[in-house]
Amino acid sequence: SSSNTTNNGNNTVYIEEFLEWAETTVPMMASSLSTFLHVLFNFFCQKNDGNTHRFPPGVTPLLMPALSIDQTDKKPTSSSSVSPLSYFFTEANTSADLFALASTSITLASGRFHRLFSSEADGLSCNRLMNGLIGYGGPTLIIIRSKDIKGKCGAGMFGAFTYSSWDKESGEFYGNSDSFLFRLGPDPMGVYRPKGEKSNFMFFNPEARSKGYDQLAWGIGFGGTAQEPRLYIDEILDGSTAKDKDLTFENGPLLSNKDESNSYCGFEVEAIEAFGVGSSQVIEDAMNARDEHRKEAQKRIRNAMKGAKAAFLEDMQSGLVGAKVFKHRDEMRGRDGGCDMEKEG
Repeated sequence: SSSNTTNNGNNTVYIEEFLEWAETTVPMMASSLSTFLHVLFNFFCQKNDGNTHRFPPGVTPLLMPALSIDQTDKKPTSSSSVSPLSYFFTEANTSADLFALASTSITLASGRFHRLFSSEADGLSCNRLMNGLIGYGGPTLIIIRSKDIKGKCGAGMFGAFTYSSWDKESGEFYGNSDSFLFRLGPDPMGVYRPKGEKSNFMFFNPEARSKGYDQLAWGIGFGGTAQEPRLYIDEILDGSTAKDKDLTFENGPLLSNKDESNSYCGFEVEAIEAFGVGSSQVIEDAMNARDEHRKEAQKRIRNAMKGAKAAFLEDMQSGLVGAKVFKHRDEMRGRDGGCDMEKEG
């Protein structure tokens, strides 16, 4: 049949429409049947790095990603003594949302979702999220759950995927077209891929980079402009926004906007997680890149502190510091009324 009609006859989905939707939204879903058959009849040769089976040439598998965690010395902020692997994917082997995301990209279709940040374990902080991402040298997925705002925006689950590394702080966009925005619920799933008009894919601009003088958005952004990204995670989490359209990604809502006349929706973050995604080797290399980035950052800080200390000691030895102090006192004496402190003495 070329169509499927519900019992009340109010909704018809044509097969052509479904195939077009599947091809653009969940292109990996077509691999689910072949994957199931190969696993069922044991056509794979042997296990590869623990979780991924080796399939015959020409077969691109769709496997449920394995969840893993970034081991740190942080303690969970929840009441539980052990931090769960994910706030969003509580039942990793049967999560419909995990399967839906795996169906959107070959990068997400197998391998691992390695948690880099979780607001449940690390605290609801954009600065900690940014610290978990900066320097990470591989593909990442950010997932957000927003609160319901009465009369404005409904609660929802949405986010962004990018294949490019978060390798720099910048007031300019970077990245490539292997990225997309998505909505998981509660409305029907939507995936918004680049449409080729602009290349404003990803944006990482902490306020400390420019000391707040660049007049740009401070935080993490996708699409839109540097002043108003389409999906914007504000650095202090009080001005985050999600828009229905921009010139980089395909149009479509990320959130349920209760005011249909307005495509702009501010949201409050209830929970947020970031994952490094891909094979075990890709994640291991990306984690090593982040470690190196952190070592370089610490080295720059130490060098800056040494430079400042050396300059201060040089001033002390040359008498410049004392001269500056006495100069300031003399200037105070020269003001009208003299120096009150000396009069009191």
